[in-house]
Amino acid sequence: MLELAEIEDALEEGAVRTMIVKELLESLAESRKIMLDLNKDLKTRERWTQLHNSTSQILNTILRDVQMRDWEKRLKEIEEYRHVKPRI
Repeated sequence: MLELAEIEDALEEGAVRTMIVKELLESLAESRKIMLDLNKDLKTRERWTQLHNSTSQILNTILRDVQMRDWEKRLKEIEEYRHVKPRI
């Protein structure tokens, strides 16, 4: 069973992750707008494309980490359930 401190830490971590994901999505939208702006010179659009790609990789890493943590949590719950002996 999780202690209160662990629950608070998990909630705080979740809030930070949510904020980071939101900021990364906003950054992706802005970089996409600039890199597709035909009024910008080619070199500027190329730099923003590189930034967009880097931001995408970071976002994918964060989302993959969240997914892995969720799977680990589910696996732990299954393992704990299997160790509980049924009462008859």
